Amino acid sequence: MSDNAKLISTIIVKGVLENTSPFVIGTGKGDIIDVEIIRDENGNPYIPATSFVGALRHHISKNFKEEDKDIWEYFWGSKKEKKDNHKDLEIQSHFIVSDVKIKSKKNESDIAIRDGIEIDEKSGIAKDKAKYDYEIVNKNLEFEFKAEIRIRQKYKNNVDIVLKILKTIITELKDGKVQFGGFNTKGFGRFELKDVQVLKFNFPEDGISYLNFLHDGYLQKNEFDLNNVDILQKKENNDCTITGDFSIKSSLIISSYTTNPKDPDRVHIKYDGKNVLTGTSLKGAIRSRAFKIVNTLCENNQEENDKLKTLFGWADTENKEKTKYKSRIIIDESIVDGVIEKEQTRIKIDRFTGGVIAGALFQSKPLWHNDETVKLKIKIRDAKDWEVGLLLLALKDLWNEDLPIGGEKNIGRGVLKGKKIEIMYKGQKYTIQKNTDDGKTNKVFVNDEEKKELESFVREFLKEVRGVEC
Repeated sequence: MSDNAKLISTIIVKGVLENTSPFVIGTGKGDIIDVEIIRDENGNPYIPATSFVGALRHHISKNFKEEDKDIWEYFWGSKKEKKDNHKDLEIQSHFIVSDVKIKSKKNESDIAIRDGIEIDEKSGIAKDKAKYDYEIVNKNLEFEFKAEIRIRQKYKNNVDIVLKILKTIITELKDGKVQFGGFNTKGFGRFELKDVQVLKFNFPEDGISYLNFLHDGYLQKNEFDLNNVDILQKKENNDCTITGDFSIKSSLIISSYTTNPKDPDRVHIKYDGKNVLTGTSLKGAIRSRAFKIVNTLCENNQEENDKLKTLFGWADTENKEKTKYKSRIIIDESIVDGVIEKEQTRIKIDRFTGGVIAGALFQSKPLWHNDETVKLKIKIRDAKDWEVGLLLLALKDLWNEDLPIGGEKNIGRGVLKGKKIEIMYKGQKYTIQKNTDDGKTNKVFVNDEEKKELESFVREFLKEVRGVEC
């Protein structure tokens, strides 16, 4: 072994990762369920190290600048092409992560089943044979996180850059900014790192301490302080973040599975016993309305418009094309508290006779308006002015009670009423809210200057739509 390859120190990072939203890391199509959660040898859900590091590297690369390309490749690993004989030269990663395993024992309630549908943008209804089921791992579970960074003789003078990368990783994980697994544009896969412990072992003097750590798992004297280490410089981006407060006008139901025979036929979706407004339902409704807005302004539909595909995401389900687009719109799930859950019995009427159809009695248990606040959070990555304008038009319909969410919309369910919206874009904050100070009026209030700027985004959208071939 050359002196350059000599291992001179090792940095260990340990902590607990808590998933603050459900996550999906699947094994592919199962025998019964379309997407099954990956499980370890004990039947517990876990995150494979390959999936974890891949998502982490993508996030850091996308949002932070490389200070030194050689150190970057030393840290993450890479594959280069040698020009002389055209063979690949592999650089082994020196950032080593273990599989992220759950801390608690196996619990059947850790995993739930949800179903999804594909909406036809033209008709606004579900496509035929486009229903699918998938497993999710419920939120607020704790997973063990352990990573090791190896420092070799050749890079002993560049340890400061390695520490910057490490500090950036820990900071982003602590802030819950990295998402893992599938459906992450619908609010899934958010984790937060806590109880972080950083240790450093210098060799050969700390060799015995390192062996003791491997055996006991904790050594206070080797704790390493990263407080004085800076993070990497952030890249500039034009992300747009929209948060909103809404209430339910009448009732809301997003149907879910129930295994209790005493439950009604339809119940609202929950996890951890709390009602939730799913990102999948909200995003599906906003996507459908956005396409409808564009179609209204154009003579023909916009299904072939690549700009809409790159904004909302697109994949060819018929395998005619290999091109896929990952959605740049992320919509989080939100807990719905303060509502009333009350069962309602319904019947089906024969359209010809006007009488009740035999055997068509069923019960549903929606959420009813009481004292709730439904919070929405939407993010557009690398947003353009016209895309912000399009989202504003869709949110205007949601605000004005013209864009229902969830099921049983034909009887008035799923309508929301806007209370407040805040938009952060290009360093500027815009606020739209209802002025109810006098207890009588319900007018929308927005600053005149901000109103002009928001209207300019809509004008950019109109220019963009009229400039494409329809």
